[in-house]
Amino acid sequence: MDSTRTVFETCLPEVRGDARAISTRLSAIGFDDLAADGLFVLAAMAAPRSKVEGLLRKLAISEQAVGTTIEALVLRGYLEPSGKRDDIHHGERALTKRGHAAVAAISKSVEAMRWANFPFREGDIVISAPVKSGMTWTQMICALLVFQTPDLPAPLSKLSPWLDWNGVSRDEVYAQLAGQQHRRFIKTHSPLKAILQEIPAGSRVTYIVVARHPLDAVISMYYQNDNIAYDGSRPPSGPPEPDPRPLPPPREWLIRRLIHSEVSQTSDESNLAEFRDIFSHLSDAWARRRDPNVVLLHYDDLSADLHGQMRGLAARLGVTVPDPAWPDLVKAATFEQMRAAADRLQPVGMLKDNTAFFRRGTSGSGRELLSSDELAWYYAHTARLIPADLFTWLHREETARER
Repeated sequence: MDSTRTVFETCLPEVRGDARAISTRLSAIGFDDLAADGLFVLAAMAAPRSKVEGLLRKLAISEQAVGTTIEALVLRGYLEPSGKRDDIHHGERALTKRGHAAVAAISKSVEAMRWANFPFREGDIVISAPVKSGMTWTQMICALLVFQTPDLPAPLSKLSPWLDWNGVSRDEVYAQLAGQQHRRFIKTHSPLKAILQEIPAGSRVTYIVVARHPLDAVISMYYQNDNIAYDGSRPPSGPPEPDPRPLPPPREWLIRRLIHSEVSQTSDESNLAEFRDIFSHLSDAWARRRDPNVVLLHYDDLSADLHGQMRGLAARLGVTVPDPAWPDLVKAATFEQMRAAADRLQPVGMLKDNTAFFRRGTSGSGRELLSSDELAWYYAHTARLIPADLFTWLHREETARER
């Protein structure tokens, strides 16, 4: 799924409202030739093609100025011609590699500004995880600890909103969280460094970071993509638009993400390119693991000792659970029970099968697809990208430790 195809029809007002701060951020990372109008127009051009014309009209920039700005974006390497000049206002320009990078940076800046402006409360919980690393599992555990009953009052997406997802406007998600009377537990896929650079790192908020063997997380994303019911449309507040291209077999898909075939396999820049966000996310959290308000959880620990992990998390959160309540709460947090309640817990709306969202709940599905030599290659390269103690904690199995 293309990370730059964010739902900019929803967050474009935020891009406009925070234009100065976003421009400063972009200038600092090499996009200093992107003026305010260019920022808005480029964000609009990144939306699904059917939305572009309407977004360009909503920018309150004259039609002539939009055309001039698009031509400037072409000259500066952000867009490239893909249609007739007469079609310029209908999105007949394509993002270049530089354009995709700039739009991704705009998206990350919008996410960061949401944290900068969010009014936290004492006791708030932020759950941060790379994709497919145990986020929903941890949300469920937090919900059970907060409400202390398996009969949750709403789906997890309502109880634990994704604060910095650009598919929902900032005003909407802020209002949703402001209306919650229970102890709030907020979802994000942003690393702590992206959040804490915007807000004081005081103890009033607890940050839970969830980790999973990266090979398992990446292959889990394969099965999630395969479970998306793509029909060319999506609900207004649904997930980002999925990639409609058919997926290759799982092993081929994983190998492509280990080594980019279009780049020499001897190039370190090509190796593990799609894993590096995971490594960066977890390396940052690992460096903060001794902070009193940072909690690290591992998917394998949840699988091996769910009861013990839930009790440990309750202690870190200062939550007292009566002993008679524990068996029902732990049972409700098992994959079997979450799968059985999938339509209620995780009504995503674009999945072929909600139960398949809770596909396995155990580790090893990524490693099973690779030969011993390929695993050794993965471990050798990964060991050069993350701290040694994090490497051991993250991968666990003997093969990794004997690299």
